Formats: sequence, structure tokens, C-alpha cells
Amino acid sequence: MSAPEDLSETAPPSAPSVRRWTLARRIAVLALAPAALALVGGSIWLRTQMHGALYQSFAQALQERQERVAARLLHVPGVKDEVTESGAGDEFSTIYSGWYWQVRRTSDASTLGHSRSLWDAEAQLLDKAAGPAALGLMQARGPRAEPLLAQSRSITLSGLNEPATLTVFAPASTLQDNLERIDRILLVSVISLIVFLTVMLLAQVRVGLAPLRRLTRAVAAERQPHGPRHPQMPRIQDVPAGSDLAPLQRELGALLAHNERVVSRARAHAADLNHALKKPLALLAASASRQSQVDSAEALQHITAMTRLIDRYQSRTMSDAAHASATHASTAVLECLTPIVQAMRRLHAAQELDWHMDAPPPAAAWRWRGDRTDLEEATGNLLDNAGKWAASQVRLQVRRTGSALRLSIEDDGPGMSAAQLEAAGQRGLRFDESVEGTGLGLSIASQIAQAYGGELKLGKSEALKGLRVELTLEGLI
Repeated sequence: MSAPEDLSETAPPSAPSVRRWTLARRIAVLALAPAALALVGGSIWLRTQMHGALYQSFAQALQERQERVAARLLHVPGVKDEVTESGAGDEFSTIYSGWYWQVRRTSDASTLGHSRSLWDAEAQLLDKAAGPAALGLMQARGPRAEPLLAQSRSITLSGLNEPATLTVFAPASTLQDNLERIDRILLVSVISLIVFLTVMLLAQVRVGLAPLRRLTRAVAAERQPHGPRHPQMPRIQDVPAGSDLAPLQRELGALLAHNERVVSRARAHAADLNHALKKPLALLAASASRQSQVDSAEALQHITAMTRLIDRYQSRTMSDAAHASATHASTAVLECLTPIVQAMRRLHAAQELDWHMDAPPPAAAWRWRGDRTDLEEATGNLLDNAGKWAASQVRLQVRRTGSALRLSIEDDGPGMSAAQLEAAGQRGLRFDESVEGTGLGLSIASQIAQAYGGELKLGKSEALKGLRVELTLEGLI
């Protein structure tokens, strides 16, 4: 005997779970991303403007000192040309103060002179621009390797036959400290604002989506309508969803109500078929108990009756499916009702009843947005009941009320008492066992009316003094 196959090897691998973004997360990201980009972009623009303003102020200070130094420079001719500064007592006279100036030949960059603050050293240009290019600021190093910023200009000195270049140096530490301070303030501000916006946005999303969460809990509660309900799980129609979600709330309520009606009708169909099959099965069982062999004609009669019942309820089930999917075509009202009245006339021919259908001339063009089988089933049951109880006449009146089709069926039979009118419509309930039937006609017609948003009313006929049944079906076009 061969060993059983290892099904675990051939089983298809489970699909990886895909983590989808929630609605709250999508809203938060879509709202926060543009805000963060705007904050970052704005902070970069603001940083550029503030840095530019500081560099411009620094450049103006250097220009003022350039003009002052250039006005005080003197050319001393001799074996070696030199340039000195007349006057003293400012920042350029204090040794290693950070404020320096140098004069070089433009042709060969040889030094002609420098400030007293440099003593016997020189400041070195690093050939690296600083700040906006239009300001002409350059990075430099002082005699003690301290960071400097320099600005150069061409000057002409009397007695010197060629142009010279005056370069003024200033300490850059204070400017760099201010620039770094601005960067820190902007960075902390942007991060704080992004965190604040994130917290506020999450709070707004949570509060804003609260009605949707309540609606979700209500929909989940509808899955167990007969079980214990949590106090925080109201029904859909009781959920405070707000004006934005009100259309969705109404559509969900209508969908659940429609599904409940469809399920209710399906259960009723099963109960009706069960009830209808009991009678022929009971008759067959009784015949079999009385005699050893059942007459074939009698058995065929009961089998035919059960087959018709099964076909009848199968057609009703198919009609329910068509109504649930809302794909059925419209039905011509008079084309459907006229053959039913004629069939009832032949079915109750032995009673010699007067069958009369009253319909206004426009009814020839009326069409009902529903399944033809439903209209035939409801009207046929009501007319059949009227024919069983009528003494001499049955009247069918066809009318229109807005978008509803209203059928009134009256007979001159004994009618119903108040107690019977209250109990009428219960499945399988019959008021007279001598009259053939299953007691399902009124119940079936009522279910069909409810499925199409209508109703079934029973009362006393004022004209014929018998029973008056009014069937209303929505969907007339």
C-alpha cells in the first residue's frame, strides 16, 4: 500500500499580505507633505534673504573703511616705493585687531604697504568667494590663522605711475556666529511647526473621521441584528454621521433594508413551498396507508400538483434575484393583467362570475419597472381568492397614484370580519377549509408589494359589500 502523498508540498503558497494605507494616513500625508514642502521652501528663502542682508551690511562696513583708508594713504617715493597711512587711533592701528589693509601692485601683486595692525605679517586671501557674488567678498586668513573676510578695490595714488589694489580685511567670526544662529533658529522653527502641524492634523483627521468610524461600527452591528448590541453601536439610521456622510448613510440603510427584504422573501419562499407540499404529500401518505397499492392516476395527480408548486416557487425565486440585481426590464401593465383576468374567467367558469376590469385609457401606455412574474403572481393570487369567495362578480380597478401602480380587487362575497382582517396575510392561515387553497395567496402578494416599496390593504368593499383588496406597487413609468 503506497504512502499518502504529502499535500503540503503541492499546496500553493499563501499570498503575501499587502498593508494598505488607511484613509486617515492618506489624508494626513496629502495634507502634511505640501505644508512641509512649503515650510522648508519658505525657510530656505528666508535664510537666503537674511544671510544676504548680513553679508550686504558687512560689505557696506568694509566699503566705508576702504574709502577712509584710501583717503589716508600716502605714496613715499624712494629706492623702494612704499605706501603708508596718515593718522592713527583706529582699528587698523591696533596690532592683530582683525582689521587689516594691504596695498599691492596690480601688475605683479607685490606688496607696497600694509596696516600697522598686521605688524610684520601678511593676511592671505583664500581665493574663495563669500556671500552673494555681487558684493565681491572673499575669504581670507589673518596672521594668527583667524577667519577673515576681505574686499578689494583698485586705487590710484599720486606719484605712483601704475594702479594699485587696496584690500581691506575684517574679522568674520561675528558674522559667522550670526549666520549660524539664524540657521539654528530657522531649523528649530521649521521642525517645531512641522511637529505642531502633524499633531493638529492627526487630531483633525481623528475628529473628522469619527462619524465614518461610527458608521462602520453601525454597519458591523447590522450583521448581527438579533444578537446583543453594544450601547456604542447604534443602527445606521441612528448614527450622527453629519451632512457629508448623510447620502452614504441613506444608501447603506436602503441597501441593508433591501437585503433584509430579499432574505426575508427567500425564507418565506422556503416556508411557503414547505407548507404547499405538505397537502399533496399528506394525501399520498393517506392513500398509501388505506391501500397497499396507490392508484397511478391519483399519484400522478399529486405529483403533477407538486411539480407545479416547485416550478411556481422557482419562478418566484428567479424573480427575486432579478429584482435584487435591478436589471429586469419594464412590464406593460395591461398586457400583463388582461391575460390574467381571462385565465381567471376560465378557471372559475363553473361559478358563472362576472369579471370586469376598469382601467383608464392612458393605462394602455403604462409600464411598470418590475418583473412580470411578480405582477402575475400577486394579481393572480388576489383574483383567485376573489373568485373563490365571490357570489356573482369580481371587479379589478387599475389606477395610478404618482409613480405607484394601484390595483383594487373587489368581490360580492361574505367578506371578512374585523378579527379576520387583522389575522389575514399570515402564511398558511385559511378561514374556511371547504374552499380549496393553501392559505398563501395574501402572504405572497404582501411580500411582493413590500419588495417593490408598496403595500397590501384589506377592507370592506363599499360597492359590492364583499372584500376589497388594494395592492400598491412602486415603479410605474
